[in-house]
Amino acid sequence: MVTIKDIAKYTGLSPSTVSIVLRGLSEKRNISDATKEKVLEAAKSLGYTPNMQSKLLRSNLPNLPVITLFWDSSTRQYILTRFLKGLQDSIINNDYKYDLQVKPYSIDHLEESMTARTLMGSNGIIICNASEKDMEYLENADLSVPVVLYNRSSSKYPTVNMNDEEIGSLAANVFVRHGKKRPVIISSKANFSGMNVREDAFCKAFGPQIGAEVQKVQVEDTPLGGYNGALEIIGRKPLPDCILCSSDNIAFGVLKAFHDKGIKIPKQTELISIGNGSRDHEEFSVPSLSVVSLPMEAMADACLARITRAITEMNLNPDSREFTAEYIARESCPY
Repeated sequence: MVTIKDIAKYTGLSPSTVSIVLRGLSEKRNISDATKEKVLEAAKSLGYTPNMQSKLLRSNLPNLPVITLFWDSSTRQYILTRFLKGLQDSIINNDYKYDLQVKPYSIDHLEESMTARTLMGSNGIIICNASEKDMEYLENADLSVPVVLYNRSSSKYPTVNMNDEEIGSLAANVFVRHGKKRPVIISSKANFSGMNVREDAFCKAFGPQIGAEVQKVQVEDTPLGGYNGALEIIGRKPLPDCILCSSDNIAFGVLKAFHDKGIKIPKQTELISIGNGSRDHEEFSVPSLSVVSLPMEAMADACLARITRAITEMNLNPDSREFTAEYIARESCPY
């Protein structure tokens, strides 16, 4: 086990200086930023774990392993509720003894959130919604903590994934079965390759039946974005006879715009969302929202099970578990 004395020897600083930095008292004791950074980098390199054990033992408080969930701070915050519920249910149902903390980060800036303090204070890390740039950082990083990735592919870390091709084709197959020939995709900017895979699979499933490329409208991943996207396609002639929305957030805005313009769903056009939001919201929208439902709670449980294996068995193999989606028909696109 690495001690303060080891870090002092490694850096050439006194044990008292190292202790002051690691206790977060640098500013109060007038320790320079350069010295502080030197200590923290050394602690990270040596694999130092903060000596909180003795303090916890003296206080008679339970000392549980800490699982840190990295979640991007974009509009995906509304999805976080479902993922957290999956983690909470998993902890209760499996009697896991963990403390859970959430670490927000900005898309494309995951590296900046991987601070020495966070790494040293975590026994395991689950990373969600990483962008292509974030994935590039992870593939080249040498992290000292077990990591599991949610819905991303990696040759370095264990992953829990969805079948993105299946997600796109599920929605398209419903529309094709209904004889639809004028599809439109309303989606936000793709920040990971799986979004493109879904859309490509959707387009491929229509194939030569429509005799043209599937139209796409790019919007912000918000209800307002969906609302504005719907207004754009309403202005086109003819009106599309089926619409795929890349998120529930977008779909709710589309439903509102069509209602305001007197366009009836599903009579005039059918709508399916990639269901990443609350099932209550989907069921009680007007009309109720048909979705390709993403199994986020089950995937959260799988992430926690996999990080447990990484911690208890030191199993860091980059294996992958894949989940399938389910089509739930409601009023916006009945069977």
